[in-house]
Amino acid sequence: QWSIIDYKKFRQFQNDVLLHGLLHVLEQLPNHVVHTDMTHTLLRQKYWPSYNTPYFRKIFEWSESDKMVKKFGDWYSYDKTPRALIFHRDHEGVVDMDSMIRLMRSNNYTQDPLSRCDCNPPYSGENAISCRSDLNPPNGTYPFPSLGHRDHGATDMKVTNAHLIGKLSFTAIAGPTHDPTPFSTGPLLPSERSYPTMDSPLDG
Repeated sequence: QWSIIDYKKFRQFQNDVLLHGLLHVLEQLPNHVVHTDMTHTLLRQKYWPSYNTPYFRKIFEWSESDKMVKKFGDWYSYDKTPRALIFHRDHEGVVDMDSMIRLMRSNNYTQDPLSRCDCNPPYSGENAISCRSDLNPPNGTYPFPSLGHRDHGATDMKVTNAHLIGKLSFTAIAGPTHDPTPFSTGPLLPSERSYPTMDSPLDG
C-alpha cells in the first residue's frame, strides 16, 4: 500500500476548503492495482491508518485476505484487527511530533486490552502498532503462528511533518521499540532452528 500526501494541498487546506487531492492511496498486487483519492476519508476520520492489511475490497479479495478472515477471524480483517482498533482509540492523542512518535513506537501488549488474544499467555507482542513477536514465549500457545514467537517485529519508525517536508527531511528511529517493552530478551531466533544465510563481505 502506498499512501501519498500532497503537502502543497495541505498548505492550501490550511486556508481554504479542500475536497480532493490531499491524500491518494494506491494498493498493488502482481497484475492488479487499485488507486483512489481518499481525502474525504482523511477529513472525516482525522487520520489515515496503514498496517499491512489491504483497504480496498478488490485487493482484499484478490490477496485472499477474506479467506484468512473466514479461517482465523477478525485478526486478518481491515477494521477489526488490533492495530486498526489501537489507531482508532489513540489517534486523537497525537498533537505534535513527540506524540506521533510515541504512537508509532507504542507497544504495551501485556497491559493493553486490545493486545489480548485466545493465547497462553493471554496476549501477543504482535498485537501492537510497533509489534514485537520476539517477546512472545517460545513455549506459549497461539491459535495461529502470526501471534506466536517468531523472528518478526517493527524495525524502524519514520515521521515527517509540514515543516520537515519543506527540507525533504524526516525523523527516524531504527531498532525495535523498547518502552515499556525490553530492548532484547536474548537470542532472537530459536537455537534449534537453522536459517539460510548469504555471505556478504564487509569490505565490499
